[in-house]
Amino acid sequence: MGRHHRSPLVNVVKLQGIIAPSDGLRGAAASRLLNLDRAEKWLTKAFDKRLGPSAVALCINSPGGSPGQTEQLFRFIRRLAADSPNLPVYTFVEDVAASGGYWLACAGDKVYGLETSVVGSIGVIAPSFGVVDLMKKLGVERRVHTAGEAKAQLDPFRPEQPEEIARLEELLQGLHSSFKAAILDRRKALDLQNNPDLFSGRAWTGQQGVLLGLMDGIQDMHSCMRDKFGPKTRFMLCSERPSRGLSALLTSTILPGGQNLESAAYAAAAGFVRALTDEAAERAMMARYGL
Repeated sequence: MGRHHRSPLVNVVKLQGIIAPSDGLRGAAASRLLNLDRAEKWLTKAFDKRLGPSAVALCINSPGGSPGQTEQLFRFIRRLAADSPNLPVYTFVEDVAASGGYWLACAGDKVYGLETSVVGSIGVIAPSFGVVDLMKKLGVERRVHTAGEAKAQLDPFRPEQPEEIARLEELLQGLHSSFKAAILDRRKALDLQNNPDLFSGRAWTGQQGVLLGLMDGIQDMHSCMRDKFGPKTRFMLCSERPSRGLSALLTSTILPGGQNLESAAYAAAAGFVRALTDEAAERAMMARYGL
């Protein structure tokens, strides 16, 4: 009898959404966010040697988000990869891998994407607002008592102070330095001397990304993996499919055990409001890249 040879297997993990902590959310509301709490089990399964994978493919579609959550995910992926040195890891950019999303893309040994993908935006942003004049018009007096001179810095209800702005800029520069160091460690061929805008926060198309060294080629995941491992390559999705839109939230179950009707109704209302704000935030972040 001839020996049966199984066709190559590629384990696929989809890393999608704004990178942020779930903060107690559940169901559809939590599924719109990307963090290690959600992705740990998917990634662990994808790297499981007992499944006999030939490669791990990470499909990235994220405009970024929390630096801390991003670094946790990145470090976890690289730790799993280090434990399986003979298992190649490929990342594939779908619509966008910007800011923290691009940081995650660099967790792969090779980075691919589409001509129309958006990559880069290697920078740090701290958006805020000020309502000082509004407070005056309303006749409202802000009262804040702190222990520690910097505890209430950049309070939107009072004018910005130069020393507070300087502290924030120092913090942002520190985060940016960590971001750049992680990218340079994974993308050693980046030519910063001839491309000084690479770390300016600019975003690039997939085509531009290849020319700049941010990506290794233009190819979709299925075609690339079949080119590398043969036409009979099998694919196993290790991650759950993300819920999209508010309709998914409204049709999900929000009745944990032990909740009475009143608390369940409150949880549902709070979840709905959080979903609204999360969806607005996601759309705003994607809109920055024309998506």
